[in-house]
Amino acid sequence: MTKETLFLQLDLVRERTLQQLDLTSEETADVMPPGYRNTLRWNLGHILTVQENLVFKLCGEPFSLPDEYPGLFNNGTKPADWQTEPPTLELIKQQLTEQVERIKDKLSLRLDEKLPQPFKGIDTVGGMIGFSLYHEGVHTGYMMSLRKSIQPS
Repeated sequence: MTKETLFLQLDLVRERTLQQLDLTSEETADVMPPGYRNTLRWNLGHILTVQENLVFKLCGEPFSLPDEYPGLFNNGTKPADWQTEPPTLELIKQQLTEQVERIKDKLSLRLDEKLPQPFKGIDTVGGMIGFSLYHEGVHTGYMMSLRKSIQPS
């Protein structure tokens, strides 16, 4: 896959995520309907945090989000356990937008570079970016379902 195609996909997937964020208000961001374990805010923060881990940390780059994000948004976390105030939607939106630009700036010339350690058979920086888009899409779909439970049509 070419760099242009991968980055077009990155832009398209993130655009869909940001559309979900734009449909979310601070009032609905933390609503957790019966049958759900997380909220819209958690999913947005999770996408941001996991992307940071998959794309930057696994590629040997520093984690560039606030120190409390892994405790709020990593796998296995949930809002019911939060001990600190989560970030605002405005801040998450800014960080999601900036993250795409950081990926392009820092990794565009490294797409074929081997990862320090393969992840589930993925062994290049470009492959990891591609995998992270799958993860983001799963959570964007989850947010669409969650939104329907919060605001039935």
